[in-house]
Amino acid sequence: MYLKKNKRSLHINSWLGYVLVAASTAGYFGYYLPNEDAFIWQWIILALVGVFFLGYKNTKLEKNKFRTIVLDLLYIIVLPLIASIPWPRGLSILLMILVAGLLVPALMHLAFQPWSKKN
Repeated sequence: MYLKKNKRSLHINSWLGYVLVAASTAGYFGYYLPNEDAFIWQWIILALVGVFFLGYKNTKLEKNKFRTIVLDLLYIIVLPLIASIPWPRGLSILLMILVAGLLVPALMHLAFQPWSKKN
């Protein structure tokens, strides 16, 4: 990873934000909705913390700020849409996790360009 020291914390915040949003979406659709006695608060708190991390990263970005904000909002909207597909045995949640796993490196590269040679 070829990030400068001041971008490393933003990189970690971004990664944590994406993971927490995906985990809260998977938990909500995979655990909370099927079980009548499940609590919702841990999934809401995870989602809010994830959105906070992404928002903090977006306020501190210097380049590609608008594009990154729009893509982060799409990420937050698309994951629940994928997880709500009525497929049996949790296949929609598995698809949502796979999509999230593929989108995160692309979104991180657009925000930070860690693999470019100009850093």
